[in-house]
Amino acid sequence: MSLDDLPAGVREKAAWAIETLASTCAEAPQVDYPGTRLAGSERAWEYFASGSAERPAPGLGGLLDFGDGVEDVVASAFWHLSRWEERPGSPRDRHGRFPASAALADPEQPAVDALAERFRVAVGAAAADRPFTVALTHDIDVPVRWSGPRAFAGAAARARAAATARRSSELATELRGLAAAPLHRLRGSDPNWSFARMHELEALRGARSTHFVMAGRTHPADGPGYDRARAAIVSQVLGQGDELALHPSYEASRRPELLDAQRSRLEALAGAPVRGVRFHYLRHDPHHTLPLLAARGFAYDSSQGYADRPGLRAGFSHPYRPYDLAADRPLDLLELPLAVMDATLAEERYLNLDAGAGFERAAALLERVAEARGTVAVLWHNDRFDRPSARGWDAAYERLLDWVVERGGRLVSAADAVA
Repeated sequence: MSLDDLPAGVREKAAWAIETLASTCAEAPQVDYPGTRLAGSERAWEYFASGSAERPAPGLGGLLDFGDGVEDVVASAFWHLSRWEERPGSPRDRHGRFPASAALADPEQPAVDALAERFRVAVGAAAADRPFTVALTHDIDVPVRWSGPRAFAGAAARARAAATARRSSELATELRGLAAAPLHRLRGSDPNWSFARMHELEALRGARSTHFVMAGRTHPADGPGYDRARAAIVSQVLGQGDELALHPSYEASRRPELLDAQRSRLEALAGAPVRGVRFHYLRHDPHHTLPLLAARGFAYDSSQGYADRPGLRAGFSHPYRPYDLAADRPLDLLELPLAVMDATLAEERYLNLDAGAGFERAAALLERVAEARGTVAVLWHNDRFDRPSARGWDAAYERLLDWVVERGGRLVSAADAVA
């Protein structure tokens, strides 16, 4: 039996999983599937054909047990990569996101990377000799901290809350920020307007980065908005030679008209197409939102990460074409996996680590990416580069860049990573 003998609807899924696994090989391999070393679990493909919401039993190295004891590398890879467990009815947090806490696989132990290694052994292929690559990205949520009286009132309220809860580090940070505000006003500067500093840190290491810029506000979670500052942001980012990409607002993943309007607004300022996307709050549904991006001609998305934990959401350390379950075909779009976000590491609602521990956690994950010769993105927000108030997260970012370089990795923009 060959791949061509599989039933329609199964054949397409298996072919895409094989294609994705084969993308890690040095040369296109000869693949015998169903075959003895890659297996061919009929129960697995019956499971996919039925649209089952049941979760298969986890095994070692990313392999799943679909109920017949057959270790099927291809079917297991399809389950992880297609985000089968994120279909309608799956758990969601208060922002409508599928959380790492609900995932079957450990995102810090990439399941599909392990399956890809099994695949290469089974087909007798060497791993592609690609450099370990990290795309440097920044989500520009609040470009100006001291935008008016409400900003000062908010900082004072956070300081009072920190004092009441005896969170001394947070209290000290807010007080330092408030104390420095008059000096920023005198200089005409702002602690969040860190574009030049981010660029300087990256350029010193031969790198450039991608700035995901918002172009609309329709929900309180979008923050204060920055219509008047947007043109200056675009001008500075492009003038530095960095990449400009779209950061669609909180509601845009579910309202295509917002996505279209915000893209048009940003492209009008840039005078050029905007090809990359990362959704605000990482708020998107891969089975609904990614087909919208592909239909609009975006080149890549980099929203596939978890807010509550670092790691690879699809278990794969490489850019790949997501699968459209409704159309039963891969999308004409690349997904650049988001491996690490500063907020995940630092914020009390998530891991609440200090900067030193956050660096260690990030480096441990990126070590696994390096071993897989992978290409992933990291995200550091622009409000973590003001030294008096950054609580060491600016220094942690520098340490992480140096760690990648020392490990032999490349530091690039998102567009360069997927090129």
